[in-house]
Amino acid sequence: MPEKIENLLREIILADMTAINGIIMTEVLSGILKTKEYDMVSSDFKGFHYLEITEDVFSRASLMGSALRRKGITVPATDLIIASSAIISGCAVYHMDSHFDVIAKNTELKAKNLLA
Repeated sequence: MPEKIENLLREIILADMTAINGIIMTEVLSGILKTKEYDMVSSDFKGFHYLEITEDVFSRASLMGSALRRKGITVPATDLIIASSAIISGCAVYHMDSHFDVIAKNTELKAKNLLA
């Protein structure tokens, strides 16, 4: 990961401005192969704010997905849920996934592509 991105993430974490939800936690942790690294990241996640995924989150994600499809845009359900969770919680999504740029362009999601 580029140093610029690492520094930005470090600043956000140290400022206690980092939140995750179950989808993010699952996506990150399920990609870790080494037990020691898994345990470390899992423990680190406990220091972040946790956004509950409620029925409202799923409802809003479904509405966003439907509206995007009417425009000919298909976005994975997991990204819609993450975006909906962020919108409802008043959070921005810092990402490296172009789907969030598409969602932000077409909704009220605030997103920052770390690769841009």
